[in-house]
Amino acid sequence: MAALTLSPRLSAIAAQVPQGTRLTDVGTDHAYLPTALLLAGRIQQAEATDVHAGPLQRGRETAALYGVSDGIRFCLRDGLEGLQGPETDTVVIAGMGGELIARILEQAPWTREKLLLLQPMTAQAELRQWLTGHGYAIQGETLVREGEKFYQILRVQGGETRPYTQGELWAGRQHQGEESPHRLDFLNQLIQRRRRALAGMASSAKVSQEELCQLETLVKELEDMREEWSKWQR
Repeated sequence: MAALTLSPRLSAIAAQVPQGTRLTDVGTDHAYLPTALLLAGRIQQAEATDVHAGPLQRGRETAALYGVSDGIRFCLRDGLEGLQGPETDTVVIAGMGGELIARILEQAPWTREKLLLLQPMTAQAELRQWLTGHGYAIQGETLVREGEKFYQILRVQGGETRPYTQGELWAGRQHQGEESPHRLDFLNQLIQRRRRALAGMASSAKVSQEELCQLETLVKELEDMREEWSKWQR
């Protein structure tokens, strides 16, 4: 049996799961994360959920292969539907769109009392906006790179936080002294893509001046963040 090696994205999530926690992994797919954490003795138990039967079956096969079936309860469930909170300490929602993550949390307000590790594949800005407007505080972020793809992992708990700028909604809030070796490349990629979008919008007759101004502001804020980050690294 081959050793279970997590991808950089899942490894970064696993590293933030507290020792001895009870884990809920939403949208578990192959159940690699809870399996690896059980093998390492990091968690007491896990619940692995998915809205489809196929991924749950793959998860069961992974757990059986590594001998941790007794430590994982597999549930066919839409998001956190049916859970009330006492069964879990840490909730991981990874590998799905930011708007779907927000919908799942909206239906489970008890999650404000838990540690949340969120990894949105899309709509990251919309998710940050929703979180900060609904009683959640983003305590920190981890940026992971796999090839040319960047993944943003948000560490979230209930609480208040100061409003985010447009640039921060897109790129995450940065702090002097933090270690994030991929951040400059990530900011460069964001800026390049937003500049291309701006060029396309500027040549379209269907785009309003207000929309253009909003995108210009976003690009400027991202450039300012890049300059700030570069200064901190000198």
